[in-house]
Amino acid sequence: MSRMRWYIFAIVFIVAFFLQTTILWRVPVHGFSPNLLLCLVVVFSFMYDERYGLVFGLIFGVLLDLTQSLYFGPQTLTFFLAYITAGLMRKVFNQEKVIPDVLCVLIITPLYAFILWGSCRLAGNPKDVGYVIESLPSLLVMHALLTALFHLLFVRSIIRHRRDRRYKSDLV
Repeated sequence: MSRMRWYIFAIVFIVAFFLQTTILWRVPVHGFSPNLLLCLVVVFSFMYDERYGLVFGLIFGVLLDLTQSLYFGPQTLTFFLAYITAGLMRKVFNQEKVIPDVLCVLIITPLYAFILWGSCRLAGNPKDVGYVIESLPSLLVMHALLTALFHLLFVRSIIRHRRDRRYKSDLV
């Protein structure tokens, strides 16, 4: 699978959105539930050169903001930052390796937690920053595992070149 089509991205994001808003939202771990869409934005933005990770991330970020956030923008901002971070890491690291993908989500997850905490704090939630710091390790583990799983599910195969000495064509 060298290239994914836009409709595959759409189906994956729609399924993740419904899982996120129905099942995972109701079962928080240490006050947070894992964000499947954030992990998908990181994986698709890191692995594929197309901008579908950004487009679907922004679309579903807006939908999450409308359905779950108290203010408009925290999810969308986080998904945009995830796309930028994954794009920068894609220029440095091999896209087929899972470790840089997990490293990318480990960078984005604290930003995600603090942006959501800040928006809830603006809305009048009395929880202090210690709440976020206390729940961050479990959120980091959940996002790292989900990102590794998604990466292994959607990893694309190596494209071999004819000049490679180990290349065997079907015609020869």
